[in-house]
Amino acid sequence: MYFEHLVAVNDPNNPMALQLSRETLWQGLLHRAEAPLTFVESMDEDVVLERGAGYSERAWAYGQYRVQVRVEIAVLESVVYRTHPLADNAGGTMSMRIEEPVPGDLFVRFVYDTPVSDEPVDGVDVASYLRSAYQQTDLDLVRQIRKMAETGELA
Repeated sequence: MYFEHLVAVNDPNNPMALQLSRETLWQGLLHRAEAPLTFVESMDEDVVLERGAGYSERAWAYGQYRVQVRVEIAVLESVVYRTHPLADNAGGTMSMRIEEPVPGDLFVRFVYDTPVSDEPVDGVDVASYLRSAYQQTDLDLVRQIRKMAETGELA
């Protein structure tokens, strides 16, 4: 399944709302990459296995389920998560890329590429469910980054 969508960060129609800078938005996305337990409620463990220039290898646990993920960082541009394949999971990617078509108009493009079929399985449209869940999670992430910026948690 391939799915992508944009989330608007700044609302030009709401002058009372804090307008985030690209740097502040980036700090939020980087914080998500470096401290995922803060953002992902279902994650129980995040262990850094290796760190290098522009990447880290991490082991994540969700209860008994464990995955290994490569997190690739392009400063002020994007964060890409690549889940390594397992016996019961072919892996996949999720990326978050900052887009700024005009100065101050910030968006985050979320792109998911997973081995989930677009066809219903036993009458259940799993892909549709996942698209909806991904979209809600991404909206929540931007809300959480905004809240962190408002409380001074992001530089």
